[in-house]
Amino acid sequence: MPFPNSVHYNWPAGFPGAWATDNPRRFVVPGPNGFRAGAGGVAVAAFAWVQADGVSVLNTGATAPNGLVCRTQQGVMTGFMQDAGMTVPEGFGVALAAGGDVFVLSTTAASIGQAVYAATADGTVQTGPAGTPPSGTVETGWVVARGGAAGLPIIITGPAAAV
Repeated sequence: MPFPNSVHYNWPAGFPGAWATDNPRRFVVPGPNGFRAGAGGVAVAAFAWVQADGVSVLNTGATAPNGLVCRTQQGVMTGFMQDAGMTVPEGFGVALAAGGDVFVLSTTAASIGQAVYAATADGTVQTGPAGTPPSGTVETGWVVARGGAAGLPIIITGPAAAV
């Protein structure tokens, strides 16, 4: 573990990938084998796509993502006092949020009500006006519930469940 080199005087607004409220939470329902991080692992707090095998999940895709990788019992400590990270290692279980309120980091400034877009190359979050996805992104159906500056925690809310 590296030696701490900064001191933060205040708690952050939230942690990327963590649930932001106790509003109803929904998950993408996996098959009998569950979802597993694909080759190279999967980043938490980023959008992800279920692969053709129905089990492997990656942060890359071309169509609307299947869900957001959330922080749900996915911490992996493979060695005593090892550094922590935001990547679920290849082969480990993954939970995908389909709805609810989740903290994420956006690569763009975010305002309440803006649409949320997923970068097809790595699943990172971008925001903007609805119906105008930035280059290299796809629509997710999620919207900004609490905005903020680029690189700071914001809250996005997932689409309502189909009735």
